Amino acid sequence: MPGIIGLLKLVVRPDNFSSTCHCVTLTSYIILGALALFILVGAYYFVISLAGPKKIEEIENLISRGKYKDAVVLLNRLLEKDDRNMKALYLLGLCHQKTGDYSNAILNYRRCVKIGKYSSETPEPEVRKRLADCQLSIGNYTEAKNEYLILTQVEPDNYENYYEVGKLFQRGGLQPKAIKFLTQSTRLNPAHADSWTALGQAHFQMNNYHEARNALQTATQLSPSDANAHYYLGLTLRFLQDGEGALKALDKAIKDDDLKPRVLLTRGLVMMDQKSYIQAVAEFQKGLKLVEKKSDMYLQFHYMAAAAAELNRDMHTAIEHWETLHSMRPDYRDVAQKLKQYSDFRTDDSIKDFMIASGAQFEAVVRKIIENMGFSINQLNIQRDVAITALVSETDAMKRANRRFYALFQLQRDLNTVSENQIREFHEQMKERGAQRGVFMTVGEIAPAAIEFAGNRPIELFDSASIVEHVRGAMS
Repeated sequence: MPGIIGLLKLVVRPDNFSSTCHCVTLTSYIILGALALFILVGAYYFVISLAGPKKIEEIENLISRGKYKDAVVLLNRLLEKDDRNMKALYLLGLCHQKTGDYSNAILNYRRCVKIGKYSSETPEPEVRKRLADCQLSIGNYTEAKNEYLILTQVEPDNYENYYEVGKLFQRGGLQPKAIKFLTQSTRLNPAHADSWTALGQAHFQMNNYHEARNALQTATQLSPSDANAHYYLGLTLRFLQDGEGALKALDKAIKDDDLKPRVLLTRGLVMMDQKSYIQAVAEFQKGLKLVEKKSDMYLQFHYMAAAAAELNRDMHTAIEHWETLHSMRPDYRDVAQKLKQYSDFRTDDSIKDFMIASGAQFEAVVRKIIENMGFSINQLNIQRDVAITALVSETDAMKRANRRFYALFQLQRDLNTVSENQIREFHEQMKERGAQRGVFMTVGEIAPAAIEFAGNRPIELFDSASIVEHVRGAMS
């Protein structure tokens, strides 16, 4: 330092202010001042580095004031002299954790665990919890779970450890193990709402709907503002066929913006269960406005809107949604098949009118089809507004002989593929009702196995392609 002061004195001595060659400009003063400051700061840190390490209390004070980098420097100085200093290792891990350097934090916490000299200043539960938190922060869920499993042994009466283990098993899809630990958490602390919510979710994933309902109802009572608990309660009540209860629970969950799309989807499904198809379509269309275009949820909303519209025989709306889906993802579920099946509907007004006709209109058209095929109706039953079964007699046969020839006639206007089992059941009905012949008509497709079964029996099949002319004839 004397050298610096001497240098400054030499520079500013009056006899150095020569007008000819030793003129000191303002720039010179600035440069020399900056140089002096640099040397002083460097000297300060040099002295600090030579000084002995600060006491732990002073380092803790630095940490409490957020001066983590300064604390790290001093802690490393301490550990150079004693690399098994548990308190220093713990505090070093804490500093790294606070600054987001989780890898180094884990390294130091693990050193603490390896040394294992725990005390009131570095208790084992605190060290392991911080180690587990760091593992969670970098996605090492298995390592975090292992730490919490150890903590259930170290602190067997602490519900938090069981809760964390249960959540991690739940995340890994191991619901039975999750249920075991979450149940223990609720026993140790029956007032912990999050444990009840997680337990209800785990039971729901296992299809234990009654247990899920009980847990989730407890969660919503303890924490009425927990939207997630209300959402899962709504899901559970839907599967328990309590539609009204499901809608009430979902109404409370819909206030959460993150959950809102999923809530709308579930509300729509509940309304479909209740056969409120128009309201269901409206819910799905609301959901479309909230999710990213072309996302999985966006496609699902379109698909369910089409399904609800189809059940309501609003084929214009259904086809609109199917076409949108097909333009985005041609192989999405059975959309291509739906569009193929409804190809006549899209171009033929008579088929369109037949599909959307009311129950009375549907019956009238079917009666006309039966008449046009040369049958007279003896008995007729309409089923769910989508299918009609009739026992008919063959008019021409009656003219040729005294004996009556009966046929069993069935027509369905939904798009479900007709299976072999359906035709087998139809054949049994023919026997029971004394029908010598069967006529089965559908606007959908017929499975190859069903065609093969009917081929060896007196059953005539009409699929979507062959039924068109009969419908047109009856509608004209």
